[in-house]
Amino acid sequence: MNTRSLGIALVFIAGCAVGGASARFVVPPANAQQATLTKWEYLCPAMPFNAAAEAANKAGAEGWELVNYDPKAGIGCFKRPKL
Repeated sequence: MNTRSLGIALVFIAGCAVGGASARFVVPPANAQQATLTKWEYLCPAMPFNAAAEAANKAGAEGWELVNYDPKAGIGCFKRPKL
């Protein structure tokens, strides 16, 4: 084996070793015990079209997020994380 081939082989082996070792530090391993599901509470009040923006702003100030609004029925649905 000549010097050039030996150098290429050493660089390849070093790259594999460094790449394999560093991959363990980039992404932490997944742990099912750490996963928690967010529990939500919902609010679906009547919101006539002409007052929908005011009602949505009031609910938003209380931590509610609008997820759906049906202008024909005049009902908006909000959600927020359960405390």
